[in-house]
Amino acid sequence: MVLKKLKNQIHLLMKLKVVKKNCWKEKYKYVILLLVALFSFFQNPKAQNYHFSQFYSQPITLNPSLTGAFDGVFRASTTERSQWLSVTKPFLTLGLGVDGAIFKDNRRQQLLALGASVTADKAGDLNYTSLQALASLSYIKYLGHHGKHKVGLGAYAGMIYNTLDFSFANWDEQYQNGLFHPDLSSGENFSYTKQYFFDCGAGLFWSYTPNKTNTFQVGASAAHINRPADDFGTESSRLPVKWSTHFFSRIGLTHNLALEPMFYGAWQRKFREYTFGTNLEYFQRKNSYTTLFSFGGGLFYRENDALVVDLFFDWQNLRLGACYDLNVSKFIQATQIRGGFEITLSYIFRRKTITRLGKEPCPYDIM
Repeated sequence: MVLKKLKNQIHLLMKLKVVKKNCWKEKYKYVILLLVALFSFFQNPKAQNYHFSQFYSQPITLNPSLTGAFDGVFRASTTERSQWLSVTKPFLTLGLGVDGAIFKDNRRQQLLALGASVTADKAGDLNYTSLQALASLSYIKYLGHHGKHKVGLGAYAGMIYNTLDFSFANWDEQYQNGLFHPDLSSGENFSYTKQYFFDCGAGLFWSYTPNKTNTFQVGASAAHINRPADDFGTESSRLPVKWSTHFFSRIGLTHNLALEPMFYGAWQRKFREYTFGTNLEYFQRKNSYTTLFSFGGGLFYRENDALVVDLFFDWQNLRLGACYDLNVSKFIQATQIRGGFEITLSYIFRRKTITRLGKEPCPYDIM
């Protein structure tokens, strides 16, 4: 009897050793993502606006209804964009996001998800800065036979902080006989150089997945529904509502190839943006349900602005993407061939199942 108990204890210790070993193998993924996110966060973010060429890399910012719309427990992503590096003030934009389901009802095939995103921005000689911190909430429901249809509704709310430093500006009144005198008064009186305001928006999407290879998704959203005040100087104005729409798709061509046409459009009063193109993806399967790795690239066009060359690599739950804007705008000569470089990193955490003895998941995978 004593010998049997001793054997059982030894067996349990051996299983614990295997579990701990598997844990250390998995933890490096989180270390990589954490280091990249922290490195990006402590950079000095400068950029022209909240604008990403890889618009699909920040789904919470793109449309709040996409919060939690993925296969996994939680998703984390970071995007950094640089552009116009040859001008006096290079622009960089940083985006961070995390989201996941907080409630799931498998019987009714529905879920409630929560997300958070931070976008930092700084641009121009006057150091115009903007920091946007938002929280999003979504409800997603599977419909139809085998849940091939999926609909989602979502909303976001948060704060935006803007600053503008007029001390860096040069005015005509400060020039005398062709010489600049910074001590002279500009004759201007700017009453507001900082502002905080509350912002909110909403969105929806619908997707159809006829099989494990093909999928189609369309969505629309509205930002600045509350028309927040944007006050700089002595005049007051309100941000107009920004409407946007997107279309994603994935079409299987062969056992290892897929085409991914996409479209993004945005309208804000007289301003508009249209971006469309496609990626071609090659994927290597581990089995009929799991993809071991994939890679690909594509070409997109943003109307009257840029051609975007896109590259990406997926390995298990990790995706690394990069793209470069080839500027084709005719704004002024200084903007010609002043492209933009963008890099994205995203990770989706999925719970693992026990397939055989010795391959048990880490404890934090099954909590």
